[in-house]
Amino acid sequence: MMVPVLADQVFILQQVVQLLLAQAEAPHDSNLVLQLALTELVKQVMRSFAQTTAVEALQGHLLHQAVQTTHQLLQAQVGTTGLPCDLAPYFERIYRSQHEVAQAMTELSWRLVQTESEVFRARTIVDTAPVPFGVTPLGIHAIPEGLLAEPLQPCGLQREVLQRDYAVRGLHFPWEVTVQGLTCIVESDGSLITFLEGLSPAQVLQAGTSFELLARDLYVPLVVAP
Repeated sequence: MMVPVLADQVFILQQVVQLLLAQAEAPHDSNLVLQLALTELVKQVMRSFAQTTAVEALQGHLLHQAVQTTHQLLQAQVGTTGLPCDLAPYFERIYRSQHEVAQAMTELSWRLVQTESEVFRARTIVDTAPVPFGVTPLGIHAIPEGLLAEPLQPCGLQREVLQRDYAVRGLHFPWEVTVQGLTCIVESDGSLITFLEGLSPAQVLQAGTSFELLARDLYVPLVVAP
C-alpha cells in the first residue's frame, strides 16, 4: 500500500536515518533520542494513512500498518547496507505507547468520512477576521454534531499565539487544541474541526462561539515581501 510522504514526514525520516547511522557504533545501546524521533515518524505515517486510506481498509490495524511502512521507508533510505541496529525493541515500545493514539486517529478518520455526506447547512462566512474563513456545521440533526472551519484565502497558522492562549498538543500536524473544554483539531491545510456530540443546545451555542474565536486567533495573513 502506497503512502504519500508529507513535508514533516520527510524531515523526521531524515532525522531518524541520521540517528540510525550514528547508532551503528553502538547498535545494542538503547537511544532515547532515536526512540522519540522514531515514534514521531510512526505517528506521521499513521496520519498519512488516516487521511488518504479508506477507513475500512485499515481494519483496525492502523498502528501495525504504520510500523511496517516506517520500517520499509527506513530500509529504502539506508539502501543495501541494511539497518545498522535492531529496531524491534523500539517498535515494541511504540506499540505500547501509541495504541490509544492509533485508535483516536482511526475514530477521527471514520467520523470525518461520515460527515462528508452529512453537511446540510450552508457555511457561515466570517469576514471581519484578519483572515476571512467559513464555518460549516456538520451533521444531519437539528443540533450540529460538529463544526468545520476553513480559511478563504492563503494564510499562516499562528502556533505561538495558540500556545500562549490555549492548551496545544502535537509538535507536528495535526495539532490538538483545547478551548473551554472543547477539543479541536488543526490540520496542515488550515482546516479546523471539532465534534459536539453529547452537548446540550446551550453548550453547542457556547462551543460555536469558542470555536470561532479560536479560528480568528489561528489564521494570520501572509506577509508579502516588497
